[in-house]
Amino acid sequence: MNDINFNSSIKHPSEDIMKELIKDQWTKDSIFAAVIDAEGNIVSKGKTTVRADHDPTAHAEINAIRSACKRLKVDVLPKGYWLYSTFEPCPLCAAAIIWAGFEGVVYANNPDHRGKEINWSFIKCSDVLQSGKYIKDVALVEDFLIDEIKDYFK
Repeated sequence: MNDINFNSSIKHPSEDIMKELIKDQWTKDSIFAAVIDAEGNIVSKGKTTVRADHDPTAHAEINAIRSACKRLKVDVLPKGYWLYSTFEPCPLCAAAIIWAGFEGVVYANNPDHRGKEINWSFIKCSDVLQSGKYIKDVALVEDFLIDEIKDYFK
């Protein structure tokens, strides 16, 4: 796998960041995402809170993006920011990734390993990012460290 380095001082994908999120998912029983700044620091984390919040948009990625933007007091993230997620971003989250201005996204698991859980993501993250390239070209790293998380839904 090639390391990617756009407007960032670190190379993506980062095993340390993804392993931390995968550990969070296994121990806290929720999909996790994180917003990473250009220096490789975790600016915010989010977990899926759809049921707890009675909010169909409260996905891990959306919660992490909301938290980062609120913390930084911005509606578009600075250059060099990346989003990491333990699961493939759905179309809603992929669109938010474009609008938030991310340089790239890295995810681990994908709907093929969803088990008996309902899979609402019939449109691939890559398809949404490709469709939005005229707004913002976003790098994508798929199935990163998938072997460490693919059995989560079993």
